Amino acid sequence: MANLTLVLSNLRNQKGEVCVALFESKVGFPEDDTQAVCNNCFAISELPMAVSFEVPYGSYAVSVLHDENKDGELNTGMLGIPKEGIGFSNDPRIITGTPSFEKTRFEFNEENLEVEIAVKYF
Repeated sequence: MANLTLVLSNLRNQKGEVCVALFESKVGFPEDDTQAVCNNCFAISELPMAVSFEVPYGSYAVSVLHDENKDGELNTGMLGIPKEGIGFSNDPRIITGTPSFEKTRFEFNEENLEVEIAVKYF
């Protein structure tokens, strides 16, 4: 087990909470956070903010939701466009739909690795 730190940038405010899901396979990624290795929501105490997990070395992908109204789900508009902020490891372009596990996967192979995730709003 080693410490993995996620630095969440571009949060537009401190309303609600940030929910982070850490996946080790494409199963469930990114919608079904019950399939995640770690899945936690955090109060936003500072901007940018950092959260840490103790996990084994391996390949992971991260999804982030800025759940501003704390209802536990991603709120979208009529066309399915997110009303709340989302982010993914490797900062993939989000044009139509969510990025794949493969595009967001990174190798966690060193102690105290920091991964920056830029939260995006549409």
